[in-house]
Amino acid sequence: MDSRWWISFLLVFLIEANLHEWVSADGDAVPAQKGVIFDFLLNSLQSQSNTCKICKCGIPNRETRFLGGEYLTGHEFPWSALVYLHNNVSSPFPATLINDRYLVTAANNVIGLTPLDMKIGVGQYDICFPDVNSINVSVATIIINPEFSPGNRAHDIALLKLSTPITFTRTVQPICLAAQNARYLGQVATVSGWAEYANTTTNATTPTAGVNDTANANGTAAGTGVTAVRSCRPRKLGLPVLSYSECQQYAYDVRYVSPDKGCVGVVGSASPICEVDSGAAVMYRNYKGVYDIIGVLGDRNVCDSNPSLALYTTISDHLPWITQSTKDACYCYRS
Repeated sequence: MDSRWWISFLLVFLIEANLHEWVSADGDAVPAQKGVIFDFLLNSLQSQSNTCKICKCGIPNRETRFLGGEYLTGHEFPWSALVYLHNNVSSPFPATLINDRYLVTAANNVIGLTPLDMKIGVGQYDICFPDVNSINVSVATIIINPEFSPGNRAHDIALLKLSTPITFTRTVQPICLAAQNARYLGQVATVSGWAEYANTTTNATTPTAGVNDTANANGTAAGTGVTAVRSCRPRKLGLPVLSYSECQQYAYDVRYVSPDKGCVGVVGSASPICEVDSGAAVMYRNYKGVYDIIGVLGDRNVCDSNPSLALYTTISDHLPWITQSTKDACYCYRS
């Protein structure tokens, strides 16, 4: 029997074994609902066994505790990517690599765009200087969730299919997908991005968050007196995952709290996450140090001085759509 078949079988077995350790709503490991995931993985592996290699997902390049707004170590999150628009290269939006062919981002970022309008930079860290580890990849297809509602931003999620498969390296690796039906309540999520804050009245840099603050690289958040300056290196920030009822109660605008939404933040405090963080990953790090993408930030988050939370579209609610849409990709397994 062809050795490739045994490799595919082994990879499915390893993934199935690890699916028994998905995180429940209270943070405990419980058996997952595996039907959709197993079928998609088996079909994918059978069709791609001649090209897919065994690999691991969600492995950062350094295991470290995070502090508010600290700089990432070099290529710490190798799945982070930036999407550059040809007509606005100075203000890229974030996306996240989930396998060798697809990235996930927010649907609102790509409405009205075609693949020819964009390039994706992967393997980037210090964007102010040339990096031999980074590569630019063209986009073949934009897949917007068919249920996306521009009005209330429900199902605000999209997939970007690359024109050619990515070869994984130390600086380019995929993140693991969230568990189906898991909410990660009470866990600490991580968000990251290329920006830092400058107070317009004191000109002092405020290293409070690892995410962008305005609608452009050097804009001012309305009513805040805080300007976002494009940072050469990304920062990261930890925020608690809150319940759906808390999202409804404390969100800046409850109209955007659809059933497929989650939220992160500190109740009673201003949110450090703004509109242009749209498309960035909300990540969870398990006790083994492996990262899942649990959500995608939307563009209806406000970072003024008023108390608010940051809303994101949950990956778990869209897992069947993601796996169905990416059958031609090679996924890595959870270690």
